[in-house]
Amino acid sequence: MSKLLLTALTLCVVPWLVACDGQQYVSPDTVALSITKDATGTNKVDHCNYVPVLLGGEVDATYDVDGDLQAVLSITRDSVKVAFVGAGSEVDPFVATTKDVHDAPQTAENPPAGYTVKLSSGCTPEE
Repeated sequence: MSKLLLTALTLCVVPWLVACDGQQYVSPDTVALSITKDATGTNKVDHCNYVPVLLGGEVDATYDVDGDLQAVLSITRDSVKVAFVGAGSEVDPFVATTKDVHDAPQTAENPPAGYTVKLSSGCTPEE
């Protein structure tokens, strides 16, 4: 009988010992796209987006930069790609891994002429 009592007590106590204190959650990763006009230092784009958690998930967004120049942002759980459409868009897309962006801000080596394009993490998306 004592073995049965010990087993029942163990089944009640062990879950209590490993239970979480309060609400626990992991904050999702984010990526901020910042595009600045070099001549004036004006911030033309400054948006924060969540990085998808699920395999195959993707976040797509298009932002007006200046005139008819647009930045097309595509984020997967592994990479971030910024392509440009419109005037001054004769540049290769800027691609970085989400790990690199998480480790340190990444700046495009070949942005549209007259602009600085930067990706960083740790921002808060607007609701």
